[in-house]
Amino acid sequence: MKKRIVDYPKSPQLFTPIPSLKLYDYLSQGKLQTLDGNNMPFITWPDGSPCLQANAYMIKVRMQSGRGGNGPSRVGSKCGTFGDYAGKISHLIRFCYYNKLNFISLSDDDFCEFIDGLRVETKPNNPHQLKRNERTIINIGKRCLNFLAHVGEMNQIHNFVGVGGTISIVMVDSITYRNGKAFKHSSVHHRSFRTASAKKTRRPIADATIAKLREAIDEMSRSEFLCNRRHLMISLFEELGARRGEIQPITVAQILAVSTLKKPKILVTTLKRGGIGLTRELRLSPPLIDDLLRHIRGDRRDIMKRFKGFPDHGFLFVTERGGRALKTDTFTTEFSLIRRAAGIEEQACAHLFRHAYCTNVVADLIAETKALSPDSFRQTLMTNKMLAEHAMSRTGHATLESLLDYVDAAFRIKSKFEQVIHNVDVVNCYERYERRRKRLLQDLKTGKLSKEQYIEREEVLMAAMDRELLRA
Repeated sequence: MKKRIVDYPKSPQLFTPIPSLKLYDYLSQGKLQTLDGNNMPFITWPDGSPCLQANAYMIKVRMQSGRGGNGPSRVGSKCGTFGDYAGKISHLIRFCYYNKLNFISLSDDDFCEFIDGLRVETKPNNPHQLKRNERTIINIGKRCLNFLAHVGEMNQIHNFVGVGGTISIVMVDSITYRNGKAFKHSSVHHRSFRTASAKKTRRPIADATIAKLREAIDEMSRSEFLCNRRHLMISLFEELGARRGEIQPITVAQILAVSTLKKPKILVTTLKRGGIGLTRELRLSPPLIDDLLRHIRGDRRDIMKRFKGFPDHGFLFVTERGGRALKTDTFTTEFSLIRRAAGIEEQACAHLFRHAYCTNVVADLIAETKALSPDSFRQTLMTNKMLAEHAMSRTGHATLESLLDYVDAAFRIKSKFEQVIHNVDVVNCYERYERRRKRLLQDLKTGKLSKEQYIEREEVLMAAMDRELLRA
């Protein structure tokens, strides 16, 4: 048998979003009903020609129920969950293209070779490090099996992928939990899959890593605008615990509207919650409000004046050149640039700030409930519906089980302080202001602030802290 090509050229992303798309659904009383297909991915072969089977599969996925009839998420420049599915089956598309195979002609051995090719692939900048772990490979494999099952149905081969089929699978039963309730679940297994490693842990970003990122920002930023925007970006991720796609749409109008409130809270659209239009409120601390207003009335205003020939779109974060709204993917690029400038080897992306925030939310609840062990606290959350819903509303999690992943890390954080912490709000208040005080001092040392400006900022900071402590 001819050896299949597994080390083929890696072409660019095989899908692009379609901004505006209507899909035919059904005919009712002589009227054609359509479905919203905006921002669905259009998939091609590596040579640029359309991949008809893959695009038909995307339409099938859109027709499935879920998210209030809107199908999987399509939010963002990478098409959300739809983009994740398209990215996964893109691996199989490349494998078939470079080995000159039709999807429907794949054998069980071919699929094994495809999975083995994913398993041996290494990172471009480090040939000694594997590109994917086993859990990622299994997730890709399962999505590709689902796609191939659709290809079989298109060709009227109803057991192309199935128990005893051309590509043979077995169904494995297991028990999963969602918000404390047990559900029986069957999952697909193929002989090419290996046992995945232990469940991925939620690793929060360390304070020392954040300090390195901020130091690198001061040294690398070629302008004061970029420096201040990057610091503000980190502050928002640090204090709000939001996702990139939840931070990017924040507008100037929102900030101005809440800045006068005693307890300012900003409303964001919650992503990854299996529904459309779900929102949650995120609390903004007074010093963060001050930072945001300073950016709006200073750095951002200067940029927008420079490009006053264009209408102001109203988004908080803008580009230095052109004053355009910052895209979600730019946050990822920014963190990558800052991490490299800081010489940080480990991961230091925006989402790790979310893990840190969620860990601190759980740690606060541990302190408030005076839980004695991780297991006792898990039991408290599973039996106290009001407490669990409060925590999930703050973090934006859809299930209690996702939140429980942070319990062990939260106990490690709070265990050494549990004898002295009596009021979590007061402690968090001091921590926020201390971070800002250190940055003010650093700006004074580097000459970004004059002595008079430093004193003025320090007085404003102290007054804001006193107000917050009185409320706490």
